[in-house]
Amino acid sequence: MVQWQFIRRSLIHHWRINCAVALGVAAATAVLTGALLIGDSMRGSLKDLTLGRLGQIDELLITQHFFREQLVAELQTEPKFKQHYLAATGAILFPQGTLQSTDSENQVDVVSPVAGNVLVLGVREEFWRLDLTEREDSIHPLDDQIVLNQTLADELQVNVGDLVTLRLPDNKQVSADSSLGNKEGRIRSVPRLVVSAIIPATGFGRFSLSPSQQSSLNAFVNLAGLQKELRQQDKVNAILVASGKIDNPPTEFASTSLQSALKPTLEDYGLLLNEIVLEFNPNHSDPQSAMTTVVRYHSLSSQRMMLDDPTVAMVEQAGENQAQSVLTYLANAMMKVPVAETPQPAGGPVTEKRTVQRYGSITPYSLITAVDSTEALGPLLNANGKPIVIGDNQVVISDWLADDLQIKKGDWLRVDYFDPETTHGQREEYFIDLEVLDILSLTAPRRPYTRRNVALFENAPTLITDPALTPEVPGVTDQASIDDWDLPFPLVHRIRGQDDNYWNNHRTTPKAFVNLTVGQRLWGSRFGKVTSVRFADDSRTDFLAALLQQAAHNADKGNNLDMQFEAVKRNGLAASSGSTPFDGLFLGLSLFVIAAALMLIVVLFRLGIQQRASQIGLLLAVGLSRKQTIRMWVGEGAIVASIGALVGCGLGIGYGKIMLTGLSTWWVDAIATSFLEFHISSRSLVIGYLLGVIMSVATIAWAIRATKEVTACRLLGGNTEPPLSSNPINQTRSKWIALILLAAGILLAVVAAMPGLGDRLGSEGQAGAFVGGGFSVLSALLLLIRQVLRGGWKVKSIRNISQPLAWLAARNAGRNPSRSALTIGLMAMATFLLISMGSFKLTPSAAGKGGFDYWGLSSMPVYENLGQDDLRISVLGKQRAAQLETESIQCLRYRDGDDASCSNVYQARQPRVLGVPQTFVDHYDNDANSTTTITPFTWATQAGGDALQQNPWHLLDSDLPPHAGTPNDPIPVVIDKNTAMYSLKLYLGTAEQFDVTYDNRTVTFQVVGLLSNSILQGSLLINETDFKTVFPKVSGYRFFLATNHGNSQSDTVLETHFNDQGLDMQSTQSLLESLLAVQNTYISAFQSLGALGLLLGTFGLATVQLRSILERRKELALLRAAGFGGRRLAKMVLWENLVLLLAGLATGVLAAAFAVVPHIIFTQAAPPGSDLVIMIGIILIVGMVAGLVAVRATLQAPLISSLRGE
Repeated sequence: MVQWQFIRRSLIHHWRINCAVALGVAAATAVLTGALLIGDSMRGSLKDLTLGRLGQIDELLITQHFFREQLVAELQTEPKFKQHYLAATGAILFPQGTLQSTDSENQVDVVSPVAGNVLVLGVREEFWRLDLTEREDSIHPLDDQIVLNQTLADELQVNVGDLVTLRLPDNKQVSADSSLGNKEGRIRSVPRLVVSAIIPATGFGRFSLSPSQQSSLNAFVNLAGLQKELRQQDKVNAILVASGKIDNPPTEFASTSLQSALKPTLEDYGLLLNEIVLEFNPNHSDPQSAMTTVVRYHSLSSQRMMLDDPTVAMVEQAGENQAQSVLTYLANAMMKVPVAETPQPAGGPVTEKRTVQRYGSITPYSLITAVDSTEALGPLLNANGKPIVIGDNQVVISDWLADDLQIKKGDWLRVDYFDPETTHGQREEYFIDLEVLDILSLTAPRRPYTRRNVALFENAPTLITDPALTPEVPGVTDQASIDDWDLPFPLVHRIRGQDDNYWNNHRTTPKAFVNLTVGQRLWGSRFGKVTSVRFADDSRTDFLAALLQQAAHNADKGNNLDMQFEAVKRNGLAASSGSTPFDGLFLGLSLFVIAAALMLIVVLFRLGIQQRASQIGLLLAVGLSRKQTIRMWVGEGAIVASIGALVGCGLGIGYGKIMLTGLSTWWVDAIATSFLEFHISSRSLVIGYLLGVIMSVATIAWAIRATKEVTACRLLGGNTEPPLSSNPINQTRSKWIALILLAAGILLAVVAAMPGLGDRLGSEGQAGAFVGGGFSVLSALLLLIRQVLRGGWKVKSIRNISQPLAWLAARNAGRNPSRSALTIGLMAMATFLLISMGSFKLTPSAAGKGGFDYWGLSSMPVYENLGQDDLRISVLGKQRAAQLETESIQCLRYRDGDDASCSNVYQARQPRVLGVPQTFVDHYDNDANSTTTITPFTWATQAGGDALQQNPWHLLDSDLPPHAGTPNDPIPVVIDKNTAMYSLKLYLGTAEQFDVTYDNRTVTFQVVGLLSNSILQGSLLINETDFKTVFPKVSGYRFFLATNHGNSQSDTVLETHFNDQGLDMQSTQSLLESLLAVQNTYISAFQSLGALGLLLGTFGLATVQLRSILERRKELALLRAAGFGGRRLAKMVLWENLVLLLAGLATGVLAAAFAVVPHIIFTQAAPPGSDLVIMIGIILIVGMVAGLVAVRATLQAPLISSLRGE
């Protein structure tokens, strides 16, 4: 008979035990395949969400200023666009709008629901054609209508036909953080919009700029109507581009081509290019006489008053060093420094600001210009036509100012001014003293300025007689009188008659001049250091405009300006890989279940071998080699494994579906919302099948090779265990292996738990170290148990057992050491997983909240820092400020970005950023006079050492010099440890640097501290100074923390006052619970795997006990014949079951202790407590149920046939 015939017939004859082994293989394969399918389903579901929320949109351009809608049409005519893309549409996008139901606004004591951080989209009808959702009827709103997604409608509690008020940021030309910027009137309200439709939170109903599985709050309005309300006719701030390829976004080459196809004008960039001509008519009496030109130049300025640094760099490059930068600033007052007083020159105030001191008469509200003169442009030239070089402590003034202040060369001029940036929302006034270097003449016009006409000169105007040195500022430069200026602060100085006369004759002509370096150091800011750039160019205006446009276009392609397309679909699909590899995560923590299934395979297969031991012995006796015999049994096992793995793939699909159902229902807190859909990939099925077969065959081969020490004679007698008196060298080797495994397991557990070491491994590495450590300890303990069982139970080791039946049960455990050890291992696996996982559940702590009771996020910024007690009255009013007198309110700057907390399963590319003010840092300093106790955040690690142990937040002191955000000068950042490890993949602790691209600029950060399980999870925290440097266009405060020590209802007070800003205050306790629920829910899911292991262990225990009873049926029958009653025999069998059960339980508990204790010592892990008792009780009950199965078999066996061995 050939080997194949033997295997085939053996498979058929022993089909029962082979089916059992196949089911064990199926269990291992099912868990493995299911874990892979869970990863596929997570990635597939995230990809589906991305494709659904973006529809056909591939690229998005969004700016903070408006540009021509015609630019969209021009883009679509470009050949490069047509080559890769299908359509484009313009839109107005506001990521932070506020919406309020207006049905109850006139009802007393009724607060209308408000929704903040609403994504508002002003679109045309073609926008909806890019959606993948098919709709029978058009939902495009009219001018007075609005469309909401279901999530937003539920938040506002509105239905179709209800009225809502929309509030949007009114982007003023000057930033609110500038001293010249108005903080009032920066919210534009669009009242009484009718809700015309409510669409499901699918497709464009969950359109979002950031990847998240949670639905955003979306509102859609008519673009033409919104343009009218904002007074931005034919203007948009966004372009949406579609390629028509739904799930195959354009390549990077196509994106580059798209950027090249976009050709904005200077106006689209928010830039103004004006031709300036200084001229006069010496023969003014002759209306036909020609004007004489003094100087002609071009001036480039910005609609936002200041030219930002990238724009200036671009312009200077285009001008080929012929460009002249100008900075003009408003001086609150100018005065002559008394001779008796020692002047304080620029050498001091440039680096040290001094509080204003005034003497005598003043010239109020004058313009002062910083410029380095050139021969071609001036404006400061001496009698020989050469530029006047101004020193750092010097100033050149006009003769008008000299006459007004009675000041001459050599005297000192004091200039009062506001710091260009506000501090905590408040203006601060300083002064500088400058020595008068020269006095230049202004030219008086023959006809002054009027609203419609410029001034006319009959004499050649001097080069300083130039109002164009000051950029256009609506509300100021277009007013007829200084009294009419629309300034963000009151005019405290009296406007004199001569001041109005100067305004009529010279408008915005500066009265004083300093050099550019000093001016930029005094009045330059994060918003810019130049107000205009002048070109001494005789070329045509259109030629210069084209040159500058090309330079801007080239700079934009280099990611320096703000009209840059973002590949939203390509980036979104990349983020769909997830913050955590779920297949690896579930597979890693399923290893114990897989190991338990493999152990069950060993138990079942060896039971089959024991049944057929005599056959193996016979084959060996008739001359077959041991190698041939092993090959036949492995071949048979391989066929069984192949069939079992195939069944396991089918079961794995069901297992994966069950786990996904759990993640969408029972464990939904782990992923924040129910969005998962099941995805099957042939790749995962093939990998699962092959791995299942390979592992199972290897396990079977190991099980059969274990009989190589058993002689043919013993096998013929039905014994598969080697004699107890085996080689002592092997016993010593086994003990050493066990000790080495035990030491390795403890070492891995310590490495995974220790701060610093464990962090460097990463989340997957830590999980691997934990699983590896636990597996090593379990293996060591089981190896030692097997050696004890093989050596037989020593009488003196059990002499204290008072129960004879218990003594007998303990002796019987050594009858088959390998089988007993495997059975103990099965129960130990389940026990280990259930107990160890329960130790990592977290409970919210006061430290996790940092001592705050409420947190809030507003749609639009609050410009004053309420952390300054002296500002509360001016902002909140006396009554509300008094109500919050005992409370701490901290305001942090906020830059929108991806949620990098564990709640977001997408991979975060641009984490949101919080700017920490000095008031927040000082809040955690111990104040001996304070009547309240401050609970600080818990720090996992910090770079300050013992010096900052009391308050590590000083690592983010705002009075430190700003950092450049480069690899050589990284920005210090504090992150929550979970954010660092799981979302950002940062494992090196406080030494690690990482790069993030914001606003087309790569910023380098360096971790200086890690918080532990805090409410600040998901954000990067940097100091306020660095925040303003990196994000110069972000003004005000949007993130709030507040205490409630005095039961002042601080949340309600703040929400009510900042209702227009869309402030939503929530409990920090709820936030922390939701963040910790992610980890706790995953633990619950993994504990369910322990329940699966317990099921396998119970099946193995019952199988072993039944097999043991079958083998000992003669012995048990003899005991019954000798007078043992059925109950006594049942009790003995239960004792045998209990011995194995307790050994498995003790082994699992001990292994869990070795793995968990280091985490208890070094981290916040805690023993399960009462849960431990419940878990052990469940395991005991399940195990005893398995024992009852064996008892039933014992009592039902017929006596006579059992004595005969039938």
